[in-house]
Amino acid sequence: MHSFMKSIGFSKKQSQMELETLIKDVVSRADTNRSLIRNNGRVFVEYQKCFAENIGVVVRGEEDDKGVFHIGNYYPFLKSSLKGLDEGEIFIHKKVDSDAYTGMTDDIHLGVSLIFYLHNIVDFMEKGDKVIVNDKKIKLSSLALNGKVILPTQKRIYAHIANKIDNAVKNQLLDDAKNGNTEALDYLAMNEMNNNALLNERIKHEDLFSIVETTFIPYGSESDLYTVLANITAARQLRNEETGELLWKLNLVCNDIPFETLINAEDLLGFPTPGMRFKGVIWMQGEVVL
Repeated sequence: MHSFMKSIGFSKKQSQMELETLIKDVVSRADTNRSLIRNNGRVFVEYQKCFAENIGVVVRGEEDDKGVFHIGNYYPFLKSSLKGLDEGEIFIHKKVDSDAYTGMTDDIHLGVSLIFYLHNIVDFMEKGDKVIVNDKKIKLSSLALNGKVILPTQKRIYAHIANKIDNAVKNQLLDDAKNGNTEALDYLAMNEMNNNALLNERIKHEDLFSIVETTFIPYGSESDLYTVLANITAARQLRNEETGELLWKLNLVCNDIPFETLINAEDLLGFPTPGMRFKGVIWMQGEVVL
C-alpha cells in the first residue's frame, strides 16, 4: 500500500526518513482524529490529514499510559464523494497482521466478490474481527499507480438505454437463479454459451478492446487490487498542497459500479475526458455508511 503514496502526490518521498517525517507531520497537524479504548485497555488512535480535497494520509497506532503515541501503520486515501451503492449484505474482516479491515460484498454486477480496504474501521473495532452488516451503502474509491486513457467502443444509438434494460433483465435472472429457479439458471447458461460463440467469431477479426467495453479482474495476491477497464464519466485535476504535484481524479463506471480513482498526472498516459475509458491497476478502498 505504501507504493500508492505516489498516487496522492508524494512521488519524491521514497526514503524511510522522508516517510517518517511525513507521518510525524500527519500526527502533529492532523485535521481529524478518532480514538477508542479497546477491551484490553489500550487506546487506539487514528489521525487523518488531507493534502487536497478528500485526499490524504491516515496514521494509526496506540497511546501508552503516558500519552505517548506509537505508530502502527499508515496508508494514503481518497474519500469518495459519490452517493454510494446499496448492498444487502457486507462482510467486514480484520486483517491478521495489522489494525486494518477489509469489506466484502457479492455484487451481481461484477460476477466476483468485491473486496475493498475499509476506511472507517473505528465503527467496527468494538464489534469483533468478523462483522456482518445488512442493507447499507458503500462509497467506493481507489488509487492507481499507473494507467492509460483509451478510446471507447463503437456504440449504436441509444445503446445506453438498451444496456440498462439488458442489465436489469440479467440481474433479475441472477436473483431468480440464486433463489433456485432452474429455468433462469438454464437461460443464463444458454445465453453465456451463445455469447462465447459470438465472441470467438468476433475476436478473429476485431481488437479485444473493441469487443469488451469494461472489465473488473482481481490482480495479484492482494485481495483488494484489481485490473479495471472502465468508462470515464468525469475528470478533474487537483494539486497536492504539500508537494505541488498534479493529480487526476476520475469518476469511473465499470460493470454498472460507480467509483472514483486518483492517479498522479505523471503516471497517466493520455488526457482523460468523459466518454473515454481508463485502463489500469487500482487499489480499491471504501467506506460503509452507517
